[in-house]
Formats: sequence, structure tokens, C-alpha cells
Amino acid sequence: MKTILILSKLTKNVELMADFLQKQGYNTIKAYSYKDLDKILIDPHFDIAFLDIAGYDKNIWDYCEKLKLLNKPFYVLSSCNNPKIKEESLTRGAKGVIVKPIVIKEFLAIIQSLLR
Repeated sequence: MKTILILSKLTKNVELMADFLQKQGYNTIKAYSYKDLDKILIDPHFDIAFLDIAGYDKNIWDYCEKLKLLNKPFYVLSSCNNPKIKEESLTRGAKGVIVKPIVIKEFLAIIQSLLR
């Protein structure tokens, strides 16, 4: 079974996404802070990641770089369609940016394409 890392400062969003993904047959790892993410990245047992950057400072980009170095495919989640966020995300290794609210059908298609 594939495992998906979810990072967000918004506990409710992490729980909702994890619940949805588990119902779709995926394992999930939840992270709410840089400290959580640091622990997970020591021994990264996940296949793909979704990083909700809302509320994080510019250090989030360093974590994107770490995921890139670990060859872990990831998407950035953003609350706005901002060209600067998209450019920074792609430069730091993201496969793309998903603008919230998430469209479920597209979200599942993205997951399936990343896990091929």
C-alpha cells in the first residue's frame, strides 16, 4: 500500500485529507510543523507528499529542496493562484501547485500519476 505525507499547519485540513486518502486505500503520515517534518525526513517511508504552505515562512522552500534531494515527488498546496508561488515551487522541485479548494477528481488523478 502506498503512503502519502501530508503537511499543513491546519490540523483540520490534515485530518480531512488523511481520512479521505485512507478511504481511498492509501496510508498517510501527518505533519503539522517543521519539527514533525524533520523527524519524518530522518527515515522517509512515504511515496509522495502534499505540502500546504499556508502559514509557513520562507523556510518551507528548504524542505521542498530536501524532498527533491530525496527523490520524493510532491505537490505544493496554495490558497491562491500566485505566479511567484508556482515559480518557487517548481524551482524547488515540486511537480506542481494545487490551488485550494481541491477538486477531488483532479486530486485523485494527480496521486495516481505520481504513483505510476
